[in-house]
Amino acid sequence: MIEQLAEYFSPSTTSRPSGDLGNKGSKRPLMQGSDVRELVEPVEQLILKYPAAALASAFLVGVVVAWWIKRK
Repeated sequence: MIEQLAEYFSPSTTSRPSGDLGNKGSKRPLMQGSDVRELVEPVEQLILKYPAAALASAFLVGVVVAWWIKRK
């Protein structure tokens, strides 16, 4: 069974911790659950449609980041 990442984001899990350095008076979470779902759902659909391309691109991004870190 494929579990969608967007199902893990509910309003209770996206709230900011009480010790956050942001605005202390604000009780609004950094991102609402629906905002996260809007961002994640197209990426999930792309990965489900083209899994080999997603894996290859993730590998290439990892190689580039590792090369960039080693270069510094």
